[in-house]
Amino acid sequence: MDCAYLSDAELVRLIWEGGEISRAALHELERRHFPAVRAYAAFGAVSPRAADELAYQAWQQALQQQAEGSVSGAVRAGALSAVLQTASAWARASGRAALNPQLAAWMEANSLVVPGSTAPAGFHRPSLVARAVAGIPCRSQTVLWHQLVERDDNALTGWLIGASPGEVVVATGRAQEELYNSYVQVLLNGMQDECRLYHRLVLAYGDTRSANVAAEVAPHLERCARCSRAVGDLGRLRHDPGTLLAQALLPWGGSEYAAQSANANQGGVREELMPGAGMAPTAAIPALPAGSQMPQGPMSGSLGAGGQGFGGRAAGKGRHAAPDAAGTGAASRTAKRRTDLVVRCTAVAGVCAVGAAFAFGFVGDSDPGKPKAKDPVSPVKASPSPSKSAGPSRATATAKSTSNPTGKPLSKPTRTRPAPPGGGSDDRPSSPAVRNVAVEWLFDKVSSDGVTPDSSANNNAGTLFGASRPRPTPGGALAFDGEQFVASNGPLIDTTGSFTVSAQVRLDRTDVSQTILSQDGSDSSAFMLQYDADESRFEMSMPEEDTGDAGSDADEAVSALEPQAGRSVHLTGVYDDADDELRLYVNGRLAGTADHEDDFASGGNFVVGRGLSGNAFFQGLDGAVDDVRAVGRAVSSAEAASLARES
Repeated sequence: MDCAYLSDAELVRLIWEGGEISRAALHELERRHFPAVRAYAAFGAVSPRAADELAYQAWQQALQQQAEGSVSGAVRAGALSAVLQTASAWARASGRAALNPQLAAWMEANSLVVPGSTAPAGFHRPSLVARAVAGIPCRSQTVLWHQLVERDDNALTGWLIGASPGEVVVATGRAQEELYNSYVQVLLNGMQDECRLYHRLVLAYGDTRSANVAAEVAPHLERCARCSRAVGDLGRLRHDPGTLLAQALLPWGGSEYAAQSANANQGGVREELMPGAGMAPTAAIPALPAGSQMPQGPMSGSLGAGGQGFGGRAAGKGRHAAPDAAGTGAASRTAKRRTDLVVRCTAVAGVCAVGAAFAFGFVGDSDPGKPKAKDPVSPVKASPSPSKSAGPSRATATAKSTSNPTGKPLSKPTRTRPAPPGGGSDDRPSSPAVRNVAVEWLFDKVSSDGVTPDSSANNNAGTLFGASRPRPTPGGALAFDGEQFVASNGPLIDTTGSFTVSAQVRLDRTDVSQTILSQDGSDSSAFMLQYDADESRFEMSMPEEDTGDAGSDADEAVSALEPQAGRSVHLTGVYDDADDELRLYVNGRLAGTADHEDDFASGGNFVVGRGLSGNAFFQGLDGAVDDVRAVGRAVSSAEAASLARES
């Protein structure tokens, strides 16, 4: 099979299926798109060597996401966005010095670097445009990116999607209408009541800028930043869609990328990318030593020194150089890394296809405050259990899969048992006060720099994160919109021993799974007090290993009754290490139990409002939370009732 004549979607499918043909498919996809990724990486790195490694890591991540279905859409756009994701990981680690200082500063200013976390950046609500792109078919996303942003010839775009040049013309018009309609729907879905009254006027003014319409809608636009932004977006969707798309999906350097791509393609078809064209010979840049992950420390060279501009005309460099350009040694290195990538991309347990906002939609609705630095704290250690010896930590277990963006667990527990008849004991005992609380976030106070104090006197304050921070409510709770969370600076409980967590929670929607409380491990949450939309039940969940999928091999104590949106309930989750048991209490009454024998140490943050799966944030909370507490032991039923009564 000659992969040169296949579409991008067909190549991704072959890579996912594996086998000998997958290597040829990967090579062809790399030939088409890696030069542009390398050029964009050069703009974000301080030296050619750093750009090489940044581009390779981003390319590897993008292809794995495409192959397993966690990201779909235009391969080129997804790979370019992965450069920003990879750069964010560098900025959180020791690779900041290898990044363009402007890029590193931009990430900090937009809260894309979360202190104390190893999860990828992007747990922020994408822009309206990015969400609109995610709502149209993958084929249309590819057409729009290559026609409007890259300014590719109809023949080249048709080759990438498996269509004739004439079909591309029709597909482009249809895709633009799909994008416009998707934007209108996204805009409508998030409108407040007042905005809905002006919805048609906003659309009309965005399209025509009529003076008559302006007089009617102007007062509302002065009050509403969202509708005002929509007017600008709607106009640009009609008159400058390419730059708008680039800015939405590449929030740093997107405009420059679009401009340079347009200039590079003024000459017509890029013949070097078409079937039958060879890779242009270039001098290879030596690969980093085996085992290297990223440059460590300052890199020499000027900004973007290794790039050819954003046009993507340069052939692959370094480990991606053409074999005839670099010699046998470079060819073998390239083949080895390509083979490794094929193995990684095809060793996926399942496919989870979702629309792509490429994880890096720019927010821009408000500027998040800079989180306040705090000294790390030590978790509260539970008393040793006489019936169970501590096992080795599983924090370094190999990940089995990557993130599950839909929030749906890929497997369900097998050892869950219902609560005793009557919801626990028949008579509720008197409720003693709960002592030895590790943290108590009442959310009555939030400082101007986004920090909520710890009322337990342990000084374990929480920091509010998000494009806009969680909003305090008149009743003293915090309201979350699905893209916000509160986190400690380090672990607050020892998940290898007994512990208890509790909170008052109100769900504003029940159609998606949401995490209320959790503590980060290396790849997944060590526990999750959560709502499972598939089961329509609250759960106290603990996985057996720190693997990529937080829902894989997890034991879950499940509530019996279906929660209702808008109704506040008190939840208490207990892990009793001595009895190897999980317990879930709803409003102080035992609602469900489950056996749980294996646990693992978690050194990450204690979190309100999200979980961690595949080293990525997921299951954001849409609702309100109050009176969060954690205790370094398993509380009794009487104490669980006391926690509920105190809230």
